[in-house]
Amino acid sequence: ACCDIVKKPKLDQHRNRCHAGFDCIDCSKSFGTPAEYKGHTSCISEAEKYQKSLYKGPKVRFGWFSFLFFFFSFFK
Repeated sequence: ACCDIVKKPKLDQHRNRCHAGFDCIDCSKSFGTPAEYKGHTSCISEAEKYQKSLYKGPKVRFGWFSFLFFFFSFFK
């Protein structure tokens, strides 16, 4: 492994020179084939990465219908 940091659009070009696998710098997931890293389109945010268990996530607004659905499905 060469330990180069390469942006996603240049991975194919870099793979022709360096035949090692790749790791995502954000989520640390490892990829061995081009199909794997091309399919990696979303990742964890920096907040999730650095705050770990303290991360609360984005605030989700529940509408009245969503609240009722949650309430009745929870108390079946």
